[in-house]
Amino acid sequence: MGAQEDASKKKEFQRKTDDDIDSFLSRSEFKKASQPAPEKAPEKPPAETVKAQAAEAKPPQSPEADQEDQIRAARTSRAESEAYQDIAVLRKKSHKYGHKAAKLFHKYKAMDAKAHKCTAKAAAFREKSEGRKQKSADFREREKTFEAELSGAATGKTELSPEAIRSKMADLERKAAKQEEIARKNESKAAAQTAKSSKFKTRSAKFLEESRYFESESKRYAKRADNLEKAGS
Repeated sequence: MGAQEDASKKKEFQRKTDDDIDSFLSRSEFKKASQPAPEKAPEKPPAETVKAQAAEAKPPQSPEADQEDQIRAARTSRAESEAYQDIAVLRKKSHKYGHKAAKLFHKYKAMDAKAHKCTAKAAAFREKSEGRKQKSADFREREKTFEAELSGAATGKTELSPEAIRSKMADLERKAAKQEEIARKNESKAAAQTAKSSKFKTRSAKFLEESRYFESESKRYAKRADNLEKAGS
């Protein structure tokens, strides 16, 4: 009997112990299940959304203020367009006057070159004229020597007859006159070339003066365009 009671007491104790363990486990699981989940940090809105919200937060402008802003913007745009147009016109005028100045300077150089060429020709003709005059002087000197022989032929001191001496003297006179004639022609040509040179120099001076005037005008318009461009920037 005693052994049976002990066995029954062990079984009852074991049953109570198992019930207590199950109850404890059920309470632990309930606490875990009932514990709330941790809250997540709120997400930041994107930058565009923030800007849109800030723009919406601004007080709306009145129609009169909006119209004034549009008028101001239109006036600014028109002023800039007119400034650019003025700069373009000034640049165009500067280029036009610069082109004229370059063209006139080219003409000045051409006239100056022609003047120098004519001066060189005149000097060459004068040099030729001097050579012809020298030859004429030589023929005159030889003619004088025959005059002395002519006086000797009249007294019979020379072998040549007076007629032969006079013929040689006439030939030398003709040659001297021919050289003098050529010298005068060369002098005339030199004078003509000098006149041409003077005419070309006058024209070249005129073209140079006009070229400098147009060049100054070109620089003046270019400076005005630069100043206007600096003021606009």
